[in-house]
Amino acid sequence: MSGPHRPAPPPAPAVIRLAELLVRGRWDAVAEGLYREVAALSRAGPGVEVLVSGCGDGVTSQWLADRTGAAVTGVDPERARITEAESRARSSASTTVYELAPLDDLPFETNIFDCAVGAPGIGAAADPARALCELVRVTKPMGSVILIQPTWTSELSARLRATLTERLGVLPRHVVEWKRLLRDAGVVEIEVQDWGAGGQPLSRSSTGAHEAITPELTWRHKMQIVGHEWRRLGIRGTREALAREEDLLRELARDRALALVLISGVKWPHARTG
Repeated sequence: MSGPHRPAPPPAPAVIRLAELLVRGRWDAVAEGLYREVAALSRAGPGVEVLVSGCGDGVTSQWLADRTGAAVTGVDPERARITEAESRARSSASTTVYELAPLDDLPFETNIFDCAVGAPGIGAAADPARALCELVRVTKPMGSVILIQPTWTSELSARLRATLTERLGVLPRHVVEWKRLLRDAGVVEIEVQDWGAGGQPLSRSSTGAHEAITPELTWRHKMQIVGHEWRRLGIRGTREALAREEDLLRELARDRALALVLISGVKWPHARTG
């Protein structure tokens, strides 16, 4: 029998900050081109119905609506993000519509969107596989299904992936996993694009993210970890925990610890919808 559940140690601020800047730096460097590619794949335009699942603050949704004239609906499970997205839409007179709902139980009928986009937030859903099935369910037969996701690379060890997942509460998947989930949900003609920077690792100068943080734990961060782990793990375990955090920071500072990919496909007419 397993012992009682123990809460994960609080994330070291340096780890969180570096991870956020790493992902945000990649995103900012490629966002315009990536959005254009999504618009092209989805054939977004006037009269086209597009869903963005895991829309967050609405940046992607609003770009698609404003630049293409498509009728865009964004959905997210966090009220604060929907409020931010709606505020953004009002300030620019955008026609984008937003819904507050769990991503694995979308409040829409089957086969109603011409295209469905799974933003990075879909990977943080309570049940990502179910959220993906829901994304496909609401897409019309032969409609486009598009994922924009951070993924692990082979350069990050399984041990450090587990540590990052524990600290940040995120579960990036390998591309092969997303492709399998798409196929299982009834998506065909799957294609993958690496958006590191034109398919190449981003340089430190192109993001500016890596320069903002030195990949080492300060004494304050170390004391946070020691204070949490001492009683639970003792001196040896605490020393190992510190080493694990420092290893994680070094790996995250590398250009290819995480990748950003765009995965697209078409909903097969006979895909299961439940």
